[in-house]
Amino acid sequence: MNNVNQIVLAYLAIWCWVDGFMPTAFVLTVLVSSESLWSPFIHSKLAVKLFGADTMVLLQQKSVTDRRQ
Repeated sequence: MNNVNQIVLAYLAIWCWVDGFMPTAFVLTVLVSSESLWSPFIHSKLAVKLFGADTMVLLQQKSVTDRRQ
């Protein structure tokens, strides 16, 4: 997800928290958080130790392919 999408989703999450739409706000907050933490994780040594080098290479290739579309 690109930065503009993350900013829009973060804005919507904040608006939902302020306006009282708690379930929607929670889901949007989890989505924004997971998306912002995913990219650094797939490039970390911990991910390679947990899932193996082959799996991480495939995920990184998929991540690059998804960005081009």
